Amino acid sequence: MLRTTMKAVIAFVLSSVLAAAAAADDGAKSMSLRLGGKEIALEGAARDRIAALSREMFRRCGPNTLQHPHNFGLAAAGVESRWKQLLEGSRLHLVFAQPFVTESHLGGTLGVSEALIGLEHPDFFVGPDFSRHGYAVVEHLRCEYLPALELACLPELAPHLPARYRDTCASLERGPDGRIVMPPPDIAPSCS
Repeated sequence: MLRTTMKAVIAFVLSSVLAAAAAADDGAKSMSLRLGGKEIALEGAARDRIAALSREMFRRCGPNTLQHPHNFGLAAAGVESRWKQLLEGSRLHLVFAQPFVTESHLGGTLGVSEALIGLEHPDFFVGPDFSRHGYAVVEHLRCEYLPALELACLPELAPHLPARYRDTCASLERGPDGRIVMPPPDIAPSCS
């Protein structure tokens, strides 16, 4: 009972501190976009938008390899090698100016200082998705879907992504605010 209470207090304090820090600066300290084997330079406004969408995407995710390894089976043990492999492929890598907290749909919170988001993956429109805080590398499933789509459909990325991205993004409906609305299942692209 005492151990459970202490865990709850520590989680609350961690989330409060990280939430306060996140409110101070939502930007990225560094950002690297690699598509088709090339590093892509991004302008300031695009960098700000990408950092905000990435943070929004990671606010809430499904299971992760640290807290829910049973959802990954033996693959949970290879998370660091998959992180390294994705760093060499098509991806977006951000180091946030201030860490923030991600919450799992299955329970639990984690700090996020870095995000690594796969692009041009044969099985996913966006993904796989990883985060790191300190030394802990974590793979996530089912991070926020609509911000992930918004990220992949940014006009600044369109010239660098394969035609399938442009075609899919063009087929997605947008609301009055210009944001993508939930697509019907027959055209919804897969995200990790």
